Order: sequence, then C-alpha cells, then structure tokens
Amino acid sequence: MKPFLLFLTLFYSFQSLAQEDIASVQSCGRSKDIAGNQLISYYQYPSMNKYDIKYLKLDLVVETGSRVVSGSALTMAKATAPLDSFIIELKNNMIVDSLFINGTRQVFAHNSDHIYVPLVPAIPQGANVNALVYYRGTVANGIFAGTVPSNGLNYTATLSESFQAREWFPAKQFLKDKIDSADLWFTTSSINKVGSNGLLKSVVPVAGGKLQYRWKETYPMNYYMPSFSVGNYMEYLNYAKPAGMAPDSLLIQHYIVNNPTYFAGIKPNLDKTPVFIEKMSELFSMYPFKNEKYGHAHAAIGGGMEHQTMSTMAAFTSTLIAHELGHMWWGDNVTCATWNHIWLNEGFASYCEYLMIEKFPALIPSITASAFMQNYHNSVMSAAGGSLYVPDASVYDEGRIFSSRLSYAKGAAVIHNLRFEMQNEDLFFQVLKNYQLQFKDSVATTEDFKRVAETTSSKNLSDFFNQWVYGEGYPTFNINYFKEGNGILVLKINQTASMPSVTPFFKGLYEFKITSPAGDTTLLVNLSTNNQEFRFNYSKTPDGLIVDPNNWVLNAVGTITYGGVIIPLPPSQVSLSAIADASCTAQLNWITTIEHNISKYEVEYSTDNINFLKVGEVAGTNTNTDQQHNFSYRPAGQDSTHYFRLKIIDTLGNSRFSNKVTLVFNCNLIYNYSIKAGPNPTTGKVFIYVSSPKMEKIKIVLINILGEVLYSTEESIKIGNNTIQLDMMERVPAGTYILKIISNENKIIKKLIRN
Repeated sequence: MKPFLLFLTLFYSFQSLAQEDIASVQSCGRSKDIAGNQLISYYQYPSMNKYDIKYLKLDLVVETGSRVVSGSALTMAKATAPLDSFIIELKNNMIVDSLFINGTRQVFAHNSDHIYVPLVPAIPQGANVNALVYYRGTVANGIFAGTVPSNGLNYTATLSESFQAREWFPAKQFLKDKIDSADLWFTTSSINKVGSNGLLKSVVPVAGGKLQYRWKETYPMNYYMPSFSVGNYMEYLNYAKPAGMAPDSLLIQHYIVNNPTYFAGIKPNLDKTPVFIEKMSELFSMYPFKNEKYGHAHAAIGGGMEHQTMSTMAAFTSTLIAHELGHMWWGDNVTCATWNHIWLNEGFASYCEYLMIEKFPALIPSITASAFMQNYHNSVMSAAGGSLYVPDASVYDEGRIFSSRLSYAKGAAVIHNLRFEMQNEDLFFQVLKNYQLQFKDSVATTEDFKRVAETTSSKNLSDFFNQWVYGEGYPTFNINYFKEGNGILVLKINQTASMPSVTPFFKGLYEFKITSPAGDTTLLVNLSTNNQEFRFNYSKTPDGLIVDPNNWVLNAVGTITYGGVIIPLPPSQVSLSAIADASCTAQLNWITTIEHNISKYEVEYSTDNINFLKVGEVAGTNTNTDQQHNFSYRPAGQDSTHYFRLKIIDTLGNSRFSNKVTLVFNCNLIYNYSIKAGPNPTTGKVFIYVSSPKMEKIKIVLINILGEVLYSTEESIKIGNNTIQLDMMERVPAGTYILKIISNENKIIKKLIRN
C-alpha cells in the first residue's frame, strides 16, 4: 500500500518565505563553512589574555526565521595581570547600547570587530572584572534561520565554530580559555521551544505572552559552544544507562519539528542514541556531562554541530548522530588547544562513526565497517598530499581547518592505524581513556596526545606521528613473493610514497594475506626500510597476495609479482540486489569481492528486459578489498515491472555486466505532508507543493468550524513537481478553518488559522 509517495507541503506565505532553506543535508559529517570557505583577515588583541573567563550569562530575545537578536551578555572574569583596558570581540554590525564594568557605566569604542573599554584606575591582578553589554542587531554569520517546507520546520540556530561566536554575542575567541559555567536565557514566542546547553532549569512566562527558556551549563565549555536553537518543536525524551552511572540514567532530550510523520521516520535513529552513549562511555570513559544531559535540536544548518550537551542537527542519520555525540568527548570535553590540532576533534568524531558501525552492525546495516573505512581511505588518497596538522598559515582558513579529506577522513584513518599499531585492543582504548581523563574540561595538542599514547603503551611513536600526522601522503606497495624450496616463503616489499619530498617512507606494521587452495595465511611484518625482505615457514602453494586485507593502513597497491611474474588479481565478483521502498524508489545495493581495477559502475534500467538505458553511475574504489555500494532510482510511470543491471567498466575501459534484478512495484498513492504557517500572515495565500509520480486530480475544500463549505476547487496534478497557489484565505475573516485535500485513495484534513 505504500510504494508511491506524494510529498505535500502547505503553508501560508509571509515575509521570511524568501529565506527558505535549500541547503543540502550531509548524511554524515557536517557543514562548518559559514564564512564562505575563504581565508579571513583576523586579529585578536594579546591583552585579552590578561583575563580568564569564569562565567557567561546571555539574556536574549530570539525568534524563528530571524537573525535579529537583542538583549544582554554578562561576562565575569578574573584579571590574570593588571588590566588597564577590557577588550572583547563583537562584530561591528551589532549595535552596543551600553556597557557596564563592575556595575559602573563605561565609555567604550566599538571598531575592528572588538569592544574597547579603558579602565581608570586599572583593575589589579587577581581582581574580578564583570562586563555587562546591552546590544542588538541582525547577525550576519553564525546564525541559520529559515523554514524547511518538506517537514514544516521553522527555526533559527547558532553555529559559532570556528570564528563566529563574536557574530552574535560578545566573546573571547581563545580556545585555551574555557568558560567555567553559564546561564543561557532565551525569550521567544510561546509557540516555540528553545534548546541550549546544560539543563533546562525553568520556562518562565514574560511580557507579551512570550516564554523565557532558562538553561544552565555547569561544565566548562569553549567559546564556540554556547548556543541556541529555537523552533516549532516537539519534545521527545529517552534515557541512556551507562554502566558507570548505575543505577542512575542519563536524560536524552530531543527537540524535533512538531510533525508526527517526520518524527516517525527519524525515531528509529534517535533511539540508537542511548546505545551509542553507553558504548562510547565504555570505550572512552564516562559521558563527560553526566550530571546534565545529551540531546538534539533540529535546524537546517547543513549538517550537525556538537554544541555541548545538545547537538544541533539538520538530519538524523545514524552516522551523523554518532559523529556529533563523539564530539562530547573529542572536542567538547577535551578541545584542541589551537586550530592546528583540529584533527583531535574531527578525526576522532569521524572515527566514532566507524566504531558504531563496527560495534553495532545490526543497527547500521547499510554499510560494513570495512567499506566505511575504505571510503575514508579513498577520500584521503584522492589527492597526493596534505598533513593532519594544520600549518600556521592556514589556521584562519576554515576550508583547510575543516577539510573533509584531511581533518575528518585522514584523521579517522590514522586513528584506526594507531589502533593496529598498538596490537592490543585494551591498550588502545586505555590510551583514549587516559587522554580524556588527563585533559578533562581542558585543551590539548597533538604532542599531548602522543605523550599519553607513549606513556600508556610504552611504545616510541615518533615515527608514527612524524609520518602520519605531521607528514604527508601515503605508500603504494609493489610486492614480489616467491618460494625458496618447499618450506620458505619470501616477501620482498617495495614502497613508493605519494609525497616523497615530505615523507619518503612509511614505517610500521602491515599485514599481507597469502591466499592458497589449502587455506589463507595472514602475515604481520614491521617495515623499517624499503625493499625489505621477510622469510616465513610456509609449506602451502600460494595463488595470490592481498595487501592490508583488514584495511588497517592507508595504502595503495601497484604491482604484485610471484617469482618475478606479475600476478593479475582475480576478477571482482559483483552481486546486485534491489528493493522497492515506501516511495516506490528502487534501492539498489551491490557488494564486490576484492574490488580492484574498477573505474565505475553504470546503472542501467529497462521496462522490457531488452532495451536498457543508463540512469546513473557510481565510481569504483579500485582497491583490493571488499566493497559495498548503493544507488537510488525512481522510475517514471504507473505500477509495472522494472529491471536493473550494472555495467562494470574497468580502468582499461573494458566492460561487463552484473546479474539483473527485477522489481514489481504496486504503487498506491500515499500522502506525507507538513504545514507551514507564519505569524500574522498578510497575503492569505496558501501554497501547495506536490511531487507526484503519476497524473491525477485532487479536490481542495475549505470549511469553517460550523461545517460550511467556503471554498472548493479541483486541481490536476502532473507527474513530477507541482505548485498550486490559492487565495482561499483572502476572503475569510479571522478564525479557525479546516482544509481538506482529497484524492482517489486518501483524504488529508488540516486545521488552518487566519489571524
């Protein structure tokens, strides 16, 4: 009954409609590129290091669909040196109405995106300095605001990483100065909820029929962590029970758009959050903010952002939930001391995605852990160079800081490699626990992490960090193996580096699998020089060799020879399967064994099982490991039988076909919809957006609360996207009305309010 999906959104038009959010949502990872991915000119006054922030209180008025904020910010600090001026950052476009230091109104200057307050007499070292700023304005960056017609979300949300805190509140954007505690108060219309950091202490009615949400954060947090997300939310609660909290449990508080249909679709993933928290608490140490909460706030920010104790989320995929949750340890509890070391935040959060796939394959069945790690490897090896460590020249370049290839993918891949280098699972995770405990509520550098790893493991990791963190590139292996007599197998291992001028050789542990009809054997070697030879007792007859069969280390494979003769790898075996989902979309999945020398897969479709047309393509990974791919396609037309196959094209241009799959669709019309109504709509127009896979007619009826029909029309729907504009509300007085949309199979009833 659910193969076809008719996607229907109704909403009144109002002024902020032009701000409709059309950003694509990333399935994993997140968007941080608020500043346009550009190198920014930036300066912070060194004298700001003369005070240490102890407390922050924000008391702001905020609304959905608006970047306007107004209110006050109180910063309480202690002078760490004699202070003859107080300086704090705030963008020039924000209007400062008044400023008080220790209760006395002060003269100030506001330019160069800083506020300057001369202090006469100077505040002595060790004394308190309390700065209260009253301000207002329209925030240029650092806030997302708009609507999502597909689910009816109205939202405004902050995203301050890396340099956007000063866009919306007076901030000291120094990573090493964490805010010890905060009160975060936000006033908004009563139809909204506001999510933020810490615990919600109260919701207080205030003037104008509005509500003030009072959140309190008692744990130290970095300057880019204070946040708010205001929206037309429903609240959904569940609880995690980490072993270390027994018999207590941890509140998980979700603020999701108030749309039952949308909620039903994401609830299975939201319900994975407790399991993920419990597992990460086991692997990394107890959830760092156990006396408060964890949660999600819904806003179209292009991905996710790890705001301390309540991540802001554009979507709720399993991997995005795992990523932002992982940041509670990696980035929130322990923050990189400078942006040079951002991989300590993003690499570990990305590795949390991998770990949850590895630990819970039944919860995330769409991809295997091996294939997921290979995707990271493919991303890293799409270019020859790039270090994990961000050079000083790039610390204000957000595109470089948040490079998905380096900070995220390479970070995760290198952590995975370190786990292999330890050769001891318990030891590896003990390193992570010790690091979390030693630098709790603080900041750390790569060298700090290295020292913890070396102290915990009693290993010298200088080569590892020099080549994988500070170095660049990856190795490509050329292997020659042969038998000496009947009982000795010899491996001669050659390695070429992708950036030899920076990192000419990659030392360390590597695995090589020798395949044989008599059974496979995995060999572990410790490479220290190039063209190194290894000898093993081996009585079998080999028929192949696989480099790094368990995908532990970034690497590529050049040639493999046996006794000097190049051995071609066996053809990749491809198995294609397909299902039809609830929207009558074909979900194609295929698994390849030892995917090598494959350039791409062309997806072909047919209605008669004879004539096939290309409908898309997926790039091959050209690796010697098993892979998993997927592709979605929604055929046009009515209920029928559909055929799919893959055209497999290798790196030489040769092609072959996979097995064919057949899907029989039985598509009946299903309406999923949301409604968007702005406050005090002025036009009275109703817009209906319909995306339909077939032609039909729908009837639209407006009735009043007495059941009287005030408006009725019939509209023809074509295949594809349709926009229907109606002026039905222009001619009716203020009041409550019922809108009915009727098709052959369905009836939708929705309440509308004309203000």
